[in-house]
Amino acid sequence: MWPVGLDELARDADAFDAAVEHTPGIDRFCSSTAWILPAHEALMGEREPWILRGEDGWVATARVQRQGGAWFLEPLELAWGLACPIVGDPIEVAPAFIVAAAATSGWDGMLLAGLAAGSEHERAIIAALPHGWRWGRGPTTQRFVASLDGGVDGFLGRRSRNFRKALRAAERDAAAHGITFEEVIATTPDQALAALDRAMAVEQRSWKGQAGVGVAEGPMRDFYTGMVPRLATHRRLRLIVARHADRDVAFVLGGVFAGEYRGLQFSFDDAYRRFSLGNLLQLQQIERLVDEDVLTYDLGTAMAYKERWAETVFETEVLVVLRA
Repeated sequence: MWPVGLDELARDADAFDAAVEHTPGIDRFCSSTAWILPAHEALMGEREPWILRGEDGWVATARVQRQGGAWFLEPLELAWGLACPIVGDPIEVAPAFIVAAAATSGWDGMLLAGLAAGSEHERAIIAALPHGWRWGRGPTTQRFVASLDGGVDGFLGRRSRNFRKALRAAERDAAAHGITFEEVIATTPDQALAALDRAMAVEQRSWKGQAGVGVAEGPMRDFYTGMVPRLATHRRLRLIVARHADRDVAFVLGGVFAGEYRGLQFSFDDAYRRFSLGNLLQLQQIERLVDEDVLTYDLGTAMAYKERWAETVFETEVLVVLRA
C-alpha cells in the first residue's frame, strides 16, 4: 500500500466508496466518504490524516495525540465509532495495513472502530500483529436495523398490532387536519444545501432546537452541510417534508448507499407534537424506499424508541492495538 493525501481521497471518492460497497461486515454508509470526510472536517478536531491506498482497498485513518501524550491512529470518524477505516478485501488489506503501520514511526496505538467481533476484519488484523503488540476490545456501538423485505405490508406485518393501529390512526388524523408530505429532490450541491436549510428551519422550532441541543447550528450543522452535497450529487439524498398551511412542519432526512437506507435526522415543529409526525414520516420514507427496491432501513445508533421499528441489532466495536 502507498500513502495518499486527504485531497486524493476526496478526489477519488468514487473508488473508495466502491471498495466500501464490497467490504463485508461493516457499516457501509458510515464508512463511505459522504460520512467520513465531513465528520473528519467538522467533528474530530485537529488531526493528521494517514491514508493508504492499495490494489485491494484503502485505509482511512488520522493520527492524533490523546490524553497522556500517546499518539493514536483512528478512523476519520470516531465521534460515534461507526466508520470502519479498513475497506476492500480485509484478508489482503488488513495485513498490508499492519505491515505499513509497523514500518511507520510516530504512533503508539490504534483505535480501529467499526469492526464486528469475530469478523474477517478483526481476525485478519489480529493475525497480522507483530510479536509483542497487544490488543483488546473497546467500546461497542449498536444500530437498530429493519428489513423491508415483503414491502410495506411485510414491514408492518413484523410490527405489533398496537403499533400498526396507532400508525393508521395517526395517518387519518394528519389527513383530516390537512397535513401533506412532500418528497424533496436534490441532485446538485446547491439544491442539497437549500433542502438542508428547509430541514434546519424546522429543527430550530423543534423541542431540540428550542433546548439548544439540535443540529441546526455548530459542528453538527457543519457536518450535515458537508454531507448532503456529496449525497445529492450521487442521487443518494432522501428528504421528505411534512407541510401544513403552506409551511414546513416536520422532516425526515436520510441517505441510500449500497442498497441500504440510513436514517440521519427527523424532527418536527413542537407545535405539531400531537400528530406523531416522526412516525408518519418514517412510514412515508419506507413506502418510497420499497418502490426503489431498498431492502434495509438502518435507524442508526440504538435508542429505545427505535427498537419497535427494527428486528435486528448490528453491533461493532473498537479494536485497541498497542505496539511494542
